[in-house]
Amino acid sequence: MTQVPAGVLGLKDHVVLKVGNRADVNVFDLSKLEGRMPEIGYDFLFGASRFIQRAISYKNNICNGTLVLQDDELTGACSGMILQSRG
Repeated sequence: MTQVPAGVLGLKDHVVLKVGNRADVNVFDLSKLEGRMPEIGYDFLFGASRFIQRAISYKNNICNGTLVLQDDELTGACSGMILQSRG
């Protein structure tokens, strides 16, 4: 998320990439970036479904300092949080 949307959502600790702030950092090769075919996953509560569309070319995704994706595959680590409406 970039600075403007994070500020609009009131995420003060997501606005700037610096020590102590929360951040998601994606490292990818833009020249090879492409989407995979969408699929349906049934991993929500009570088996509810959702669309999943993975991409090719993501080297790393680091969420709050934890490597959660490496070479297009999830590592199994979870360090993010669900953002909920305050209204």
